[in-house]
Amino acid sequence: MNIAGVVVFAKPQESTGLRTRLSELPGVEVHAVNEEGKLVVTVENEYESELADTMMQMQSMSGVLSASMVYHHNENNINVGEQP
Repeated sequence: MNIAGVVVFAKPQESTGLRTRLSELPGVEVHAVNEEGKLVVTVENEYESELADTMMQMQSMSGVLSASMVYHHNENNINVGEQP
């Protein structure tokens, strides 16, 4: 499981619509939006490649100026006591 914190900078006039479009992406949750067009987002995906694809989708959305990952956590699905 991969969990990432992302700050999205958008054109202020498009931030409300962008919130909806971002929320439609699998594993994406928008936590906050301000008047200047900054959005606080988390992304949860199983694989790092999915996370990278989601970031690329965010960056290519209309109204997005930039999307920056500010936090990343990777959790292996190995039970305690098992060998990798």
